Amino acid sequence: MMQARRFEGRSVIVTGAGSGIGAATAQAFAAEGALVTLAELDPVKGAAVRAAIIEQGGKALFVETDAADEGSVKGMIEAACAAHGPVRHAFNNVGLSRPGSLEELSLEDWNWTMRISLTSVFLAMKYEVPVMRTNGGGTIVNTASMSGRIYTPSAAPSYSAAKAGVIHLSQYASCAYAKDNIRVNSVLPGLTATPLITSMFTTEQQGVIASEHQMIHRAVEPREVAAAVLFLSSDEAAMITGRGLEVAGGGSHPG
Repeated sequence: MMQARRFEGRSVIVTGAGSGIGAATAQAFAAEGALVTLAELDPVKGAAVRAAIIEQGGKALFVETDAADEGSVKGMIEAACAAHGPVRHAFNNVGLSRPGSLEELSLEDWNWTMRISLTSVFLAMKYEVPVMRTNGGGTIVNTASMSGRIYTPSAAPSYSAAKAGVIHLSQYASCAYAKDNIRVNSVLPGLTATPLITSMFTTEQQGVIASEHQMIHRAVEPREVAAAVLFLSSDEAAMITGRGLEVAGGGSHPG
């Protein structure tokens, strides 16, 4: 007997869906029967992920989206609902950083990182929650980072602060909307072998960096984060909310 797919016919949003964790998660949702809306700023990347999903027999809509612009986010969610029905699951995954220590960071770079990595999550939830509340509930998973929980010297202070904000914002929303049958969690990846990381470091170098904070001395694969997101979004996790799930090879010890 064929096993039922966990997200068959359900409307799902993935932001930052053009590469890395976002692309892996979008494809994983589609493989489980979801109707996926790909929110991505880069039209080439977004179209490529959509094509890959369609080629595998899945269903996906690409909406060019600036995740830190309120009108763009609102329009994307409206398009997702129009195409696939009310959004039932959301994975808010946008996050970037500009380097620099506390002394080196300009206010512009601080604000830029906060806008991309924290404000984007706020805006997504601002428009996802009303849809879910009106239609019986849903799930939200936000991408935080181990840098938001522990000190990691490779992360800029602005990124660490933004991701700490994502963790707390997720917890806040989980408490505020549990009565509406909306579960909100976050995932906290360690060093992850995204295209950006693999372009900067060899596999051996990734292992050295990971060994500074993890018991498993290798980078996390995007598909491994995707598996955690799908579990938290699934009916199997019906009693899990307000949690930050570390996907980091045991990397919870202090830096």
